[in-house]
Amino acid sequence: AGAGSGKTSVLVARAGWLMARGEASADQILLLAFGRKAAQEMDQRIQERLHTDQISARTFHSLALHIIQQGSKKAPQISKLESDTEARHKLLITAWREQCQEKKAQAKGWRQWLTDELDWDIDEGNYWQDDKLARRLAPRLERWLGIIRTHGGSQAEMIASVPEEVRDLFQKRVRLMAPLVKAWKTALKAEGAVDFSGLIHQAVNVLDNGRFVSPWKHILVDEFQDISPQRAALLAALRRQNSHTALYAVGDDWQAIYRFSGAELLLTTSFTHHFGEGDQCALDTTYRFNDRIGQIANAFVQQNPHQLAKPLNSLTTGDKKAVTLLPDDRLEALLDKLSGYARHDERILVLARYHYLRPAALEKADTRWPKLNIDFMTIHASKGQQADYVIIVGLQDGKEGFPAPARESVIEQGLLPQPEDFPDAEERRLLYVALTRARHRVWLLYNKPNPSRFVPILEALGVPVAKKP
Repeated sequence: AGAGSGKTSVLVARAGWLMARGEASADQILLLAFGRKAAQEMDQRIQERLHTDQISARTFHSLALHIIQQGSKKAPQISKLESDTEARHKLLITAWREQCQEKKAQAKGWRQWLTDELDWDIDEGNYWQDDKLARRLAPRLERWLGIIRTHGGSQAEMIASVPEEVRDLFQKRVRLMAPLVKAWKTALKAEGAVDFSGLIHQAVNVLDNGRFVSPWKHILVDEFQDISPQRAALLAALRRQNSHTALYAVGDDWQAIYRFSGAELLLTTSFTHHFGEGDQCALDTTYRFNDRIGQIANAFVQQNPHQLAKPLNSLTTGDKKAVTLLPDDRLEALLDKLSGYARHDERILVLARYHYLRPAALEKADTRWPKLNIDFMTIHASKGQQADYVIIVGLQDGKEGFPAPARESVIEQGLLPQPEDFPDAEERRLLYVALTRARHRVWLLYNKPNPSRFVPILEALGVPVAKKP
């Protein structure tokens, strides 16, 4: 299904159709979404379209919780750490600092890791006391911990599972992570709680031991391109129990942008290989953007031969300037111009690769362009959103650039799905997501002296380069 082609509507309609035809009762249908917000949106649509509250969407985590509750009569507590980023970061940084303070060899190992693999400049001396460094490192530690926890095996199993050419280095890094994993487990134990990874592992166990029998004949999954092997294992365990279970998934491999958190694209592009024979149907009309935006976005993303080819037609036509490249010193001039014709109820979305690349001009947007309705987001956060006008900033080359340079640690290399052998494959999909948020027009703001390598590709596809808005 392409962007803006009604993925969620189709799932809701499918559930309604199954009930109307008498093929399934409400309690035999399981609707799954990835995030709580997506599940709430689905519930809202079910209310509006099907006028029933008998059926509601769950997240994978609430499903796992339900299975464990039913199967062991004891509800697990989900750790408070899962919903508190600050507390998570604090726990990990404290454990990391203790480790560096106590063991010189470990401090040396960490220094080597951060300089060799992440290309960071680390001060001499007690570098772990540096607060700025700690703030920068915290999200990395959190991601590595998440990847290790999702794998779920013992340290030895994990080391054995990674490709041989990175095994020695992987072993060194995992040993450095071990005290942090231990600190995390200790915190969970003290709280008497489980984390999200533990929850799904437990649910699969409950199913495989037959302590919960699945009542669902139809499993319907939204945004399937975000599925990870761990979540796919939960679906497989449900289907092993009831061989008549039909799996119905809606997704868009062109919008797969979560490999860094464990999503595996092959589960979508090779769906029948993983889940058995099935039918495939393309939702080939977008209700969001005009055909000009569609033409550029589709041609750009399909240059990667690993993306599934599909048609995507628009209901409206757009002129040649619907997608335009503009030098990045023209943002204020562009907002001045938009002030002249954008209506107050039209949304303008400014998108960047990272949060800290939010343009300084937006600080004074309320006073300078009071008529404009402007939001800023990272491209990852914008998935599922739409706006009338989209401005994509930061198309430059280099460390802070877009496409972002592949700076993976051996932890990611060892435990995440293998990256595709096409340059910037996931970053391309990220630009596709950004382009397809817009209804009417998109401006791509690039750095003139140091442009992103996406700029010549877009020019070759016929995107005009304007000197001024």
